[in-house]
Amino acid sequence: MENYVKGETLGEGSFGVVFRAVHKQTGAVVAIKKIRLGKAKEGVNVTALREIKLLRELKGPYLVKLLNVFPHKRNLSLVFEYMESDLEAIIQDKTIVLSPADIKSYMHMLFQSLDFCHTRWVVHRDVKPNNFLISSTGKYASR
Repeated sequence: MENYVKGETLGEGSFGVVFRAVHKQTGAVVAIKKIRLGKAKEGVNVTALREIKLLRELKGPYLVKLLNVFPHKRNLSLVFEYMESDLEAIIQDKTIVLSPADIKSYMHMLFQSLDFCHTRWVVHRDVKPNNFLISSTGKYASR
């Protein structure tokens, strides 16, 4: 964690907390997911290990990039490329009106990412709007 300046919390899930951070040397904005480790005998959750393994192997245009993994205190930290929003936030934001072209574009990116995974015999298992990350340029990435 000494390489990052920790920012605000972006979300919390069943396995840990995600927060925004800035890499001290490069100034790159990233998202860091801190996974709480179990008791000494339990170790790292199997689902977390599966996520790490698959994200290290799968490199696709619509998949979020796993940049680094490192232990910190009693946690395991996963460093991801930073995406400003997710599809759930966009759907719930009443000031944003999605055109049919926007919806088609998001659906196309979703199907492209699922096809990418499925052709490699990987099933996503958690398809939902807040797992569809969206950059400021409109680029989509699944987590």
